[in-house]
Amino acid sequence: MQKCFIASMFSLIAFAVQGATGYSAEIRHPKAVVEMFTSQGCHSCPPADRIMAKFAREDQILALSWHVDYWDYLGWKDTFASKSNTKRQYAYARSLEEQQVYTPQAVVNGRTHVVGSKEAEIRKVIEYFSNDDRGMLVPIEARIDGDTLKVSVSNDDMAHQATLYMVFFNRHHDVTIKRGENSGKTLTYHNVVHDTQALGMVGEDGLKVDYPVAEMKKLGFDACALLLQKNNEAGDPGAILGAAVIAGL
Repeated sequence: MQKCFIASMFSLIAFAVQGATGYSAEIRHPKAVVEMFTSQGCHSCPPADRIMAKFAREDQILALSWHVDYWDYLGWKDTFASKSNTKRQYAYARSLEEQQVYTPQAVVNGRTHVVGSKEAEIRKVIEYFSNDDRGMLVPIEARIDGDTLKVSVSNDDMAHQATLYMVFFNRHHDVTIKRGENSGKTLTYHNVVHDTQALGMVGEDGLKVDYPVAEMKKLGFDACALLLQKNNEAGDPGAILGAAVIAGL
């Protein structure tokens, strides 16, 4: 009887350790990606940021807020802005053959742009791409296996040489603006991008990536997403072919 009790205790301890070291997560595959280029210093941006709050609650949309820094000269330095975010917007302008950038600007699936405060137009573009050959056409297989996020992308003509990115973001921020065009307002931002990492390129054998979940958690962000995106010959971002959202780690 004592031996059975000891054996049972060891089984419970082993189960507890496995539970402590393993992770679980919700992984979903949206039908569209909306990237909003915005700024805390832009008086036209709060309506677009409120639209992003709606998109962030919809499972079929991956909404990502990229804060740019070129409004900082007005007297308020955007607390989330970075030069890399601004460079991404300018790179989109080149790939979309636009002469200038602006805020708020929504880029849908890396293929076209819409004024970010025009919700109906953004939704119309999302629906168009969902029914056309410009949507999320390449599946990203993602699962948690113990302590590892395992990701795979099969190679086909469309996915060949596309790059897989990990995008880290926080789902919610409240910011009190003390100077500039939005002085005195407390604004709420959703799905604010703080870091991106290129995980690899789809080759002849596809792409397989093992990513330690502990490394993801170490960065301190509460959500992340996978983007499979084409780049043009100049390295500027193009069509987004697939996406997966990882939450609840």
